[in-house]
Formats: sequence, structure tokens, C-alpha cells
Amino acid sequence: MDGDLGEECLIIPPQELLSDYDSVNVAAPMVRYSKLPFRHLVSLYDVHVTHTPMILAKEFSRSAEARRFDFSTSKQERGTFNLVERNGKRRRRVRGVLIAQFASSDSRSFADAVELIHPYVDGVDLNCGCPQDWAYQECIGSFLLRQPDTVRDIVRAAKARVDSNYPISIKIRVDKDLKRTDQLIQTAIHAGVSHITVHGRTRHQSSEGTPVSLSSIKFAVEAARGAVPVLANGDVWTRGDCERFKQETGASAVMSARGLLANPALFSGFTDTPPEAVESFVRLATGYGLIFPLFHRHIAYMLESQLPRQERLYLNTLCSYAGVIDFLQSMGLQWTTEGETSVHSI
Repeated sequence: MDGDLGEECLIIPPQELLSDYDSVNVAAPMVRYSKLPFRHLVSLYDVHVTHTPMILAKEFSRSAEARRFDFSTSKQERGTFNLVERNGKRRRRVRGVLIAQFASSDSRSFADAVELIHPYVDGVDLNCGCPQDWAYQECIGSFLLRQPDTVRDIVRAAKARVDSNYPISIKIRVDKDLKRTDQLIQTAIHAGVSHITVHGRTRHQSSEGTPVSLSSIKFAVEAARGAVPVLANGDVWTRGDCERFKQETGASAVMSARGLLANPALFSGFTDTPPEAVESFVRLATGYGLIFPLFHRHIAYMLESQLPRQERLYLNTLCSYAGVIDFLQSMGLQWTTEGETSVHSI
């Protein structure tokens, strides 16, 4: 993140940020993990677009408790950045973008959720790629990959509810039959989506067992025919991966998930999580009030590649904020609690 939040900056919709500016970096929606403290952290390290975790639209729209648990934000989390325009090469100060992601197969509940959250975010994404069995059985996530008409109806209902210009995007996986991917992309574009994120695996392919298919992402980029920005997602672990993915696929930008969990500073060129990022995360997590199990897992992910086996095992046994903080201080890490981290919920 560059500069002072008090400086005047442009506030632009996500599709314009993705299409008009070079080197835009994106943090993926991650179940449980992409909550407010982590989003704020990655915005300090050149992540310009962040996402909430996948939220169930039906529960969010009908339960105040679900809304309180699933979504919170702050004025500081997006950050501001000095970005270069693609064509004019003029450098502009731009505010980061926050997108809420919902899972739904029902137009009404999705539109209800969008109506509730849209004043607090810069866009809403429809999850069409979650490969987990429970999601497929609930007719959400990757179930929608072969339901283009349902996707069309959901997108149109949301835009009709709030504003026809309000950014509604989709995140998909590729189909083993790429003609179906082409059909879904064309239908979504005609429905008015702002942009599309493509994970280069099918719903049956695991992230651990199958390399991402850049050729499939390239197919999806070409299927969009330049109508909307297309983002590449899957196996982005280093800054070098970002450049290679964009070159090989033609994508407008690159999204990272597991890579950022392991190293929140990867887009800033760090090969491992720098100590100052761990320190910042402790300050943000304690300031915003992140529940301990998530705090613990984030710290474990960040330090996994840097700790000897015995220290990793010891870290995993700790069961309180105090225990983890004592462990980090024994490593020489320090932090302050200065600065406001005021939270806003719906």
C-alpha cells in the first residue's frame, strides 16, 4: 500500500481498475481465511483487489447473526496505491477495491444479499467454482458451471435490484468440455457481468493433485473476446508466476489464494513472509478481534516454510493468543498497537 489514506484518490469500479491499470494484483475469496484482518494485511503489500470469504447468500439475507459473523469492514482496509494507466502511462493514486463473494442458486436470495451489502463494498461476485461436494449437492458453486441460464438470471436479478451499472462478477472453473466454458462466459457477458475470474482446473481436479491449466485459462480469455476483463487463478506462488501467467494466458490480472496464505507479501516480491508482515498481522488481528483458531492458522501458514520441524510442531500445540504471541516474541518479533482499527458490520 502506498501513501496516506488521507490523500485524495480515485475511487473506481473493479472492472475499470482491471482494464485500465497495469499490474493489478488480486487476493482470492477463501473460505474462513479472507476475513478483514487478512485483507487489510495484504493491502499493505501490493494487493489492489480483495474478496470476502464465500458467503451463503440465503443465510446472509435472512439472518442478522449471519451478517455479523460473515462480514465486517473498515475504512482503512482497502488502502491506496500509485498505479500506472495501461495506455497513457500516467501514474494515478487509486483506492483499492473490496468485493463480496456470495454462493447462491436462487436469484431472489442473491439479490437480497447484494442489496444489503452493496453500500459497503465495490462489487459482488457470484461463486460458480467451489468444487466441494457439499456445495455441489446444495446446487451452488461448481454446480452452476453447467447452468448458464441460472447464472444469467442471478446476475440480472441483482443488477435490477440495486443498479444496472453495479459491478457483479463471476468466478468459475473450466469445464472439461471447453464448449461449455465458452457458453457460460458468453451468457454471463450478455447478462452484464463486470469481469470474470477463471480457475484453471475442473471441479473434479484438486489443487494438490493437478497443475493449473494455463491453456484452459487462455481459452477462457479468448472466449470473452475482450468484452470484460478476465483474471487468471490457480498456483500463483511468486511474483514471477504472476508475470508468466499474464503472458501465457492474456489475462488482465492474476489472483492468488494459497500463495498469499503462505506469503502475504508475495506481490511485493518477497520470497517468504517478512517478519514485519507477521508483526502487522498480529496488530491487525488483535485490533479487529479475529477469533483465535483463524489467527493461529494464519500464523502457521505464514511461518511454515521458515520454521524447523520441531518449532512447527510446537506452534501447532499452542491454544491461545498469549501462547502464540509469546512464541513470536521468542523469535524476536515485536509490534505496537498504535493506529485505529474500527470495524463496521451490517
